[in-house]
Amino acid sequence: MTNAPHRILILATEQLSELGRYIQSFFNAEVVSNFDQAQRCFAEQDLKVLVFDCICQGSLDLELCKALLADPAIEEKPVIVLSKAQDIKDKLAAYEIGCDDFIDSFVSGDEACARVTKSIFHRIATYQLASRLEIAKQTARSAMIDASDLGANIQFLLAVHNCDNLDQLGQQFFSSIERYGLSCSLQIRSIMGVKNMEAHGMAKDLESQILAQFCESGRYIDFGARTICNYDKVSLLIKNMPLDDGEKYGMVKDNTFSLLQGVNARVVALEDQFRLLEEKESLKRLSRDVSGAVNNIKSSYQKVMRDIVSEVEQCSELLVRHLPSLALTEKDEVYLEDIADRVIRKTNATFSEGLVLDESLQSLQCSVERALESMAASAKKSAYDATETKTKTIELF
Repeated sequence: MTNAPHRILILATEQLSELGRYIQSFFNAEVVSNFDQAQRCFAEQDLKVLVFDCICQGSLDLELCKALLADPAIEEKPVIVLSKAQDIKDKLAAYEIGCDDFIDSFVSGDEACARVTKSIFHRIATYQLASRLEIAKQTARSAMIDASDLGANIQFLLAVHNCDNLDQLGQQFFSSIERYGLSCSLQIRSIMGVKNMEAHGMAKDLESQILAQFCESGRYIDFGARTICNYDKVSLLIKNMPLDDGEKYGMVKDNTFSLLQGVNARVVALEDQFRLLEEKESLKRLSRDVSGAVNNIKSSYQKVMRDIVSEVEQCSELLVRHLPSLALTEKDEVYLEDIADRVIRKTNATFSEGLVLDESLQSLQCSVERALESMAASAKKSAYDATETKTKTIELF
């Protein structure tokens, strides 16, 4: 008879039964006669099954079965009972205390060996299933953590749109990174200035100097339990990296880098807003200067034209008034009057052309004012579009 590849142990407190001998021969099993020997064998050897042979004993020893099943070295192994009893109550009693199978003495040797082998395979399958289940649990736990981190990162990326300055942006960052239990220093570089922050809102000189010195030294700089992360306009010094947990170490780097990308994007947006405000103020100043210059030119030009017209009319009137006393001929008087009328007409025509110039200056002033209104409307529309985009993003998630 070919021996089975699995090692089992047979416990027979009395002599070994015929069925027990068949099983022992088939599996080349070791036979012991008491609990202590069985306990020692399971502690020292890789045994797959304990067969408790009670056939020669006459009745099932439930107390000994309970002791076997409660032993730490045996509790994970199948316990199979061989007994003469065929009463269903005995079988239920063995089942209730945890026995894997109950084989009565009328079963053939081949069937008994097959059932022992089946119990071994069941236990192996159960162990493999439990192992896969544990892996699945770890995977699910990891997925839940990743999903939680992703959700927190998304909430941060949505929240940064409400930050109107670097202080608010920094505080929002520290509020989001608090869930990782990290001690950090943050540096933000922008056209509005350089902002160094700790979680409490103030800056530390040494950390600020380190971040400024290494801001262009690569994406990551690791030294001991500290790591510097650089991304364009933002640098982060993490002071307590989890060196003893490789998975968490990588997770911290990945998630903090995503947060830094969000901070950097908002810094760029704030810089664009800052430039737009500066350009708007410059245009306002230009508009005021142009309006003032236009008004001065218009007032001065109109005064000059009025003075010229007044002077010409006065000269013409004086000339006409003194013509009779000049003893001129009628033809000479008509000639001089025509000259005076001509001067008045030409002066009025020039004044009318000046009104066209006034209209041009007025049109220039209106164009500047319309440009200002258009810029204000464009800025308002951009803010509205950003709000709409944020609302849609929130609805999406």
